[in-house]
Amino acid sequence: MFAWKYNVSRLTVIIPLLGDTPTEAFEETLASVLVHKPEGTEVLIANGTAYSDPWNTATEGTVFIALDHLSNPMEVLNEAVQQSQGDILHILYPGTEVSANWVQSPLQLFEQAGLGIVIPCVYDRRKSKRIFSLGICYKPEGVLRTIRRSQWAEVAQKKIVPHISAVFIRKEALVQIGLFDTSFIPQISYVDAAMTVSEQDWQTRVDQECRITVRPNYLPATNAFTWGVQVERLYFRWFGRNSTFTALGKHFGSFGIDFWRHLPKIKAFQIFFGRLFGLFFFGETLTFFKRSRKISLKLHLADPPSSTIPVDFSNSDNKNVAPIKKIA
Repeated sequence: MFAWKYNVSRLTVIIPLLGDTPTEAFEETLASVLVHKPEGTEVLIANGTAYSDPWNTATEGTVFIALDHLSNPMEVLNEAVQQSQGDILHILYPGTEVSANWVQSPLQLFEQAGLGIVIPCVYDRRKSKRIFSLGICYKPEGVLRTIRRSQWAEVAQKKIVPHISAVFIRKEALVQIGLFDTSFIPQISYVDAAMTVSEQDWQTRVDQECRITVRPNYLPATNAFTWGVQVERLYFRWFGRNSTFTALGKHFGSFGIDFWRHLPKIKAFQIFFGRLFGLFFFGETLTFFKRSRKISLKLHLADPPSSTIPVDFSNSDNKNVAPIKKIA
């Protein structure tokens, strides 16, 4: 453990425990947090199952919040956020492991009042030197790609959002946007929340000094059809003045790219038809057509973002990539 020396009243680590979470994955994550957490850190378990804490970790300061009456994973996470006491929330999905001093660098960064999100460097535990994620790149054409070191130059001018495995987020920023959108699956909800936080003028940083490991096979899996549907919902919710009709054309072109990329697996067809369903049957899509054609539709409309996510790469060890500046 290290001394608490930063001007942050408290840190809260939240670990969601859901019905499909492998018990081994959860216990590995919790054990690593309890061993390495700074003194005074609050540890909340968003317990959406009937897990009974056989190791009696409550004696070490762990708080289990009984949420097994909730079936939506994002509702479970939102309830834990509401009950947390910390100024900085660190959400860790089961399957991740932390090491000594892993929160030092992010907490130091959060000394900046305008910083809303810190994205850690997540390594693949199966190959210790392989970066699993430095966040996710959300391209103007609506394509999501996991970022790894070799992709820094490519993503330098794109939207950078957290990967589901691990994220630090200022509670004030998350509460300001009304928490996570429970109509999305977890990863898409993270993307939507990060862009909404950015819209409120909070900044995002990628911190390669904060290193976490993960077993990717422990992370929550998503049905390919559902993924396709929600990718479309997300795109048209956020299609605004930062996107162009050229990007829209590329977006439709990505249908074919996605399809061929996943052939000959059945997943190719599931994603393709999921995206078609999301394109024609959700309000965000019709909202876009209302804005572009000025037709009258009585729908709950989502506001478009006002700017690209401001991301600072100053902690990156790749000196060839300039920090991203916020677009006015």
